[in-house]
Amino acid sequence: NTIHSYKQLPVTLYQIQTKYRDERRPRFGVIRSREFIMKDAYSFDRDEAGLDASYNNMYDAYCQIFNAMDLDYLAVDADSGAMGGSGSQEFMVKSPVGEDGIAYCDACGYAANYEKAECIPEEKAFPEGDFDMELVETPNVHTIEELVGFFGTESYAFAKTIIYKADDKYIAAMVRGDREINEVKLKNLVGAIDDLELAEPHM
Repeated sequence: NTIHSYKQLPVTLYQIQTKYRDERRPRFGVIRSREFIMKDAYSFDRDEAGLDASYNNMYDAYCQIFNAMDLDYLAVDADSGAMGGSGSQEFMVKSPVGEDGIAYCDACGYAANYEKAECIPEEKAFPEGDFDMELVETPNVHTIEELVGFFGTESYAFAKTIIYKADDKYIAAMVRGDREINEVKLKNLVGAIDDLELAEPHM
């Protein structure tokens, strides 16, 4: 009822309102509380070029605010989450006690949070040759660290499998012993709607 012609574009609508996080596993104490104040803004543009211009205007405005506050921040690529879309960025203030991690390069300018950053595992050297499979009993050994001590080798020599519940099905994710599973990336890979849950053991 408001926009009747492309000639009225671009238009940006915004609101500042109380929000509530509907998270199964709230984290980081009062820093990430369930209730908070948030500004939402939506631009309506004629085309992709107009969208880029509106986005850059908002980007520049936030940079001016953070610069005036003298914050040590980075704009990093981020996972779009439930909102979807072709791209997403978030401003991250560097802190030794932050709840998130980022990967960035001062030389090329690449910056992304751990949920979006490309993963390039360090290559490890393994003994060459043919080896016979041997079944070995490992009583009371339950973790990678305990396996390392039991066999006297390195964590990267093992593979670990973790079972998750993804919506209404179960999935198994296998990674090298010295690596951790990024649950957001795994959720996106399998197309799950809800957050992944570790499968409960059944006796």
